[in-house]
Amino acid sequence: MKALQNSMLILFLGISISMLAQPPGGGRGGRPGGGPEQMIEREKQTLYSKVEDLTDDQKLLLDGIYAEFAVTLQESMEEMRQSTDRESRREKMEALRKEKDELIADVLNEDQFKIYESISRTRRERRDDDDGKN
Repeated sequence: MKALQNSMLILFLGISISMLAQPPGGGRGGRPGGGPEQMIEREKQTLYSKVEDLTDDQKLLLDGIYAEFAVTLQESMEEMRQSTDRESRREKMEALRKEKDELIADVLNEDQFKIYESISRTRRERRDDDDGKN
């Protein structure tokens, strides 16, 4: 009887530990929303759903901007992993975002860009809130 109880306890602990070892939110690398590629794709799809009057040419240009941003972001993140200076990493990320925003501003008209800015502002506020919780 004691052996059965010990076996059950070990089984329970093993299951509990394996469940705790899973990344939170089921995302890649412990990120609830997935990695950078998923974040960029969500942003693009949000833009496409909110700005209903995008032309095919605008979508083509935006697809290119987002694809290039994904590649550049991935390369930059690999470089930044080598750095321990949080402030320099933040500055590099901000410069990448600013460059993307400027390219998108060139593609969208004024009203469309206001919608994009609203989406970006909401995303930034959410990210800043998440950073404050950690």
